Amino acid sequence: MADLDSTLEAIYGYDIGFDNGTGLVDADANANGTDFNTPMGPLALREELERLFLTPLGSCIDDPTYGIDIDYLIGTQLDPRVSIGLARLAVLNALSHPSFASRFRIAELEATWTPEYPNAIFIYGVLECFGFSGAAFQFGPIALELARS
Repeated sequence: MADLDSTLEAIYGYDIGFDNGTGLVDADANANGTDFNTPMGPLALREELERLFLTPLGSCIDDPTYGIDIDYLIGTQLDPRVSIGLARLAVLNALSHPSFASRFRIAELEATWTPEYPNAIFIYGVLECFGFSGAAFQFGPIALELARS
């Protein structure tokens, strides 16, 4: 088990626990209350992807190239077909950040729009995780908000 842990940490790193669903720090703290959980492997990757979609491009002080550039989608009236292409390109650029280069390859990336949710584009994807034979990480739907019509 120690070899697997070392391999996972070397490929994916580890991070302080993050639970976007609850927003409660307590959910990420260890039971003894003295430290934060430090998920590793694909769980750390999942949590980093969640943060990526919450980080506007240029807002990370340590690395202004990290994040998603969706400023042009917010507050601008665009044709949904154009917005889908621009959103897909923004996510593709964000997932191509050098910090991800040794961890996964983008296998699929889709962006969709529906009249039921006219102010959002939904992103879906599949990432092939390095270090695991045939392993894929599926994510989505993640909604990127558009201008109000």
